[in-house]
Amino acid sequence: MEHHGRIIKLLHASIDPDPNEDSEFRFLVDNQSVKYITISGGLFEPPDMSFEPALVSQLPPFPPGDWNTARVSADAATGLPRFEATEKKLLPGITNLWHDVRIDYTELRMGRRLKSNVYEATCARLGSRTVVAKFARFPWEIGHVAAETTAYEWIEGHDIGPPFLGHLAEEGRVIGFVMARVGGGKGPESGFRHAQEDDLPLCQSSLERLHALGIRHGDINKYNFLVHDGRVTMIDFDAAFRPASTEELKQEMQRLLDQLRDTSGRGGVHSVA
Repeated sequence: MEHHGRIIKLLHASIDPDPNEDSEFRFLVDNQSVKYITISGGLFEPPDMSFEPALVSQLPPFPPGDWNTARVSADAATGLPRFEATEKKLLPGITNLWHDVRIDYTELRMGRRLKSNVYEATCARLGSRTVVAKFARFPWEIGHVAAETTAYEWIEGHDIGPPFLGHLAEEGRVIGFVMARVGGGKGPESGFRHAQEDDLPLCQSSLERLHALGIRHGDINKYNFLVHDGRVTMIDFDAAFRPASTEELKQEMQRLLDQLRDTSGRGGVHSVA
């Protein structure tokens, strides 16, 4: 939305309802630069902070200049919101850049949100197909996405997970990756379904291929096994570990049937990544 002559888009928010605690926001400014803004606790009402028009309308004008982090707090004299400080910080990024392709965040046209940090998207460079982008919304999430990026390097070419299409960058800093969408169609689960007890042989086959590489998946809930086209594709490798011991791999395989039978809903989201 337009705000004091600039286009401001709220990308992500981490809102703490406690008025004594700060909340964190990720904005796209003028469709080209990403800003990370901390808003002091108690400055705005939580419902307003979760609704882009209400939040942006209460913010002061975004300062000019080359900065990527800032804090908004109440002015001591007037009580009105003000940018207390802006700074150009070297934010953490993924360093294991094993794939040749790098895609900038602004190249993606985001579609349906599948998880808090996973989106369907399209990218002109990747053709007309729908892909899946997974990324760190905030700097503190880099570690998990970096671990999964490395796991995809381990399984590359082994037909275990979705094809890895490239690293996802934000102003030069790599924050995630883009992968092929599992199955076809446009619905959140079109073209695949989550595994069930009857799919045990297919799931065992997929997990065996992973274990043959000495890798323990680390989170074998049934929602991480996507059944499609007579086979299974595994997802969510952020807890993957290698080299795993023979006993660790054996124990993970032994837990698989119970995971497929589980009805607790743990890990259950309408996601493809």
